[in-house]
Amino acid sequence: MSKTKFRTIATVLILLLIAGCPSMWTSETVVKNSTPEELYKEGEELFKKKDYSGAINSFEQLKSAHPQFEKTPEVYLKIADAMFENGAYDKAIMRYQTFVELYPIHKEVPRAKYQIALAYFDQIKNMDRDTSIIQAALDSFKALSQDPNGGEWAKKAEEKLRICRKKLAEKEIYKAQTYISMGRYAAARVAAKRVLDEFPKLGFDTEANDLLKKIKDK
Repeated sequence: MSKTKFRTIATVLILLLIAGCPSMWTSETVVKNSTPEELYKEGEELFKKKDYSGAINSFEQLKSAHPQFEKTPEVYLKIADAMFENGAYDKAIMRYQTFVELYPIHKEVPRAKYQIALAYFDQIKNMDRDTSIIQAALDSFKALSQDPNGGEWAKKAEEKLRICRKKLAEKEIYKAQTYISMGRYAAARVAAKRVLDEFPKLGFDTEANDLLKKIKDK
């Protein structure tokens, strides 16, 4: 085979390969030929359209291709927001935490902290026996509510904090009732007393006292 024919065949094969696998070049070319402003705008538009996966992809490409972009802090935050809206709460929490660690004095830090707490809060199930998620939400809201730099987000955290406390009290009432039905009166007594000691004046005091009277001599 002549060198000319070999080069021709090789060229054809390469062109066929590229044509058959556009992903090998299209996305990379687009990113390289796009300004960071264009990628940022693209990500924002996809977010507004609720295409959160697409928005994450655009912002991730922007972050990788243009690490010195002046809006990089906002890019980190928008990735976290898109993950939150997409229901990927654990991933969103990690991204918000990364943002807070990298940019601790950024003006959006209080909102990021609120979103971390909200990501825990939105995972709470009504009668789930595991209270760890509620406790995580409560701890996060409490920390923000006590943050002197929390601003409006600290006030919103206070509102959610009360809801978390009520949910924990409700869980303890449910536990006490369950333990009574099982004949585990000592455990029921502990749960009912916890409502009175740790979550007083939240609307469950009467019910807790009634449960304690019910098992007083048991």
